[in-house]
Amino acid sequence: MIPPVSGSSPSSARALPRDIAELKALAERQPELAAAAQLQISLIETVRRVQGRLTTPWIEASPDELNARLARGQSLLDFDQILFEWNDVRLLIRQIADILRRYDAVDADGVVALHNVGRAADLPERMRAWFNGTPSPDVEMLDEVLVWAARPYVQRTAEVLQQRVNFDHWRRRTCPVCAGEPDFSVITAGGERQLVCSRCLVRWAFAATDCPYCGNSDRATITSMATPDGMYRVTICQPCGRYLKALDARKSPRPLLPYADPIVTLPLDAAVMRRTR
Repeated sequence: MIPPVSGSSPSSARALPRDIAELKALAERQPELAAAAQLQISLIETVRRVQGRLTTPWIEASPDELNARLARGQSLLDFDQILFEWNDVRLLIRQIADILRRYDAVDADGVVALHNVGRAADLPERMRAWFNGTPSPDVEMLDEVLVWAARPYVQRTAEVLQQRVNFDHWRRRTCPVCAGEPDFSVITAGGERQLVCSRCLVRWAFAATDCPYCGNSDRATITSMATPDGMYRVTICQPCGRYLKALDARKSPRPLLPYADPIVTLPLDAAVMRRTR
């Protein structure tokens, strides 16, 4: 589903049904994960409705300008280049909040607070602060809601940028397009690791054992575990306490499904929690 590092990230509405099919199958074979799978399906379907009607943004920068920016260690996408349709973003925030409430991911007060953010005049500035890396600790689940509400627009802009440049020489810890952190990864058939952006789903190569969050490269302080079939792995960094899950393409019969695999691998999250207590 996600292309090679030098390719463009798919989009879109056409790419999502495979994730939905996998989540439905997961709910049937692992009933304990059914609620999480249904929550994810509801979020996917909400985002998909927006993705289907987005326009393609115009980016004026030439490939040479974009490559020069990467060479300086700068990500490509500025907030003002993203063509947000603010009425749709506000609706998305309300819909996402309602879904989270339906599945008890937020309480009644939390959903009211999220609705208020969606209605507030300063929403664009809130979104800009989130995009630039300033967390929102004052409203429960707001950062997660903004990830979903912004993703259709960020991802569409990322697709345009990827058609003009590749990331072969980018080895930094954050996304070359939007500067987002990774929240999943892929071990390729050749044994290399590619990080997957939590915001725009772009992939880029990164050291196979280093921590992408704190940069720790001491292998003695980085541990790993895998599912019994070897299809998924997780690496845990002891100094910073964070971890990253991965799909191992050498063991998997299918490519990464970026909306489904984080839910499929929830038992790995639980295993990490037990291990690090």
